[in-house]
Amino acid sequence: MPEKDDAELFRIIQVEVPGEVDLSDGRWTVRGHANRARAVVVVETTERPRRRFRRVRGVPDDEAVQLAMRLTVVDADPLEARDPERWLARADGAAAVAEALELLRQLLHLAAVAAADPDARIVRPRDLTRATIAYGTGPEGAYGRWTSGRPVPVGAAGGTRGRRGSAGTGSDERLAELLSGRDAVLAAEVLTLRARQDLAAGRVREAALGLRMALEAAIAELEPWRAAPHLDEAIAGLRLARPEVADAAAAAVRGGLDDAQDAVVRAVLQAVATALARRAGGRRVGERLGPTSSA
Repeated sequence: MPEKDDAELFRIIQVEVPGEVDLSDGRWTVRGHANRARAVVVVETTERPRRRFRRVRGVPDDEAVQLAMRLTVVDADPLEARDPERWLARADGAAAVAEALELLRQLLHLAAVAAADPDARIVRPRDLTRATIAYGTGPEGAYGRWTSGRPVPVGAAGGTRGRRGSAGTGSDERLAELLSGRDAVLAAEVLTLRARQDLAAGRVREAALGLRMALEAAIAELEPWRAAPHLDEAIAGLRLARPEVADAAAAAVRGGLDDAQDAVVRAVLQAVATALARRAGGRRVGERLGPTSSA
């Protein structure tokens, strides 16, 4: 925990998720720029009674209990508020939980790298079963407790469950076509998603390297659909972006990107995603992918 006077108060965010995450119970310090501590994460495995409508004969008692993880994020810096209760009443709970989830994703990513685990679980807003924003002393936070707190709505009440983003019906139609074989996943789509995940998690170097592969794949794979609305100019724009993306990837290999290269990665990644979306939108329902090759 932060080495501070017990009288000092800290912001505390606690979330619960069903099942297990790839972290051992205990306290983990997450650091940021210049190795400066950002927060301490307290990991606790808990057990919750499983909801049942009626008892099933022959099922062992331990089947009525499900594991859950309680993850408490305690800021490393003290809370700067003269009136902590007033701060708690006015604090943006949803934004605080989102910030805590970003930090938890960083911790889980590092744990996956340390374990060489290619299939590590991530924690998403819609996974949460409970969330709390609070304040408390260092010793309280060290045990997942607090002086005062209030719940933050999650699930349907908090808008964190249900549909995945705003794609809605469009994504369902695409899924149906993928399942029926009338469409196929492009390698560029997968590579772009991975680069976007890296960028969203603050891993700009990895995003730059992934973008270079995604860009080349998109230019090649989109060629059969260049007649789709606005796709021809989109492909031309991607071709023009090659030198800047190559420079950004080379800088990533050397150790880091400057602000201009960071901006290039973000802009070109958005351009690739837009071009891929135009290809999907410009293709008529039921139209098969690309020209078929004869044996």
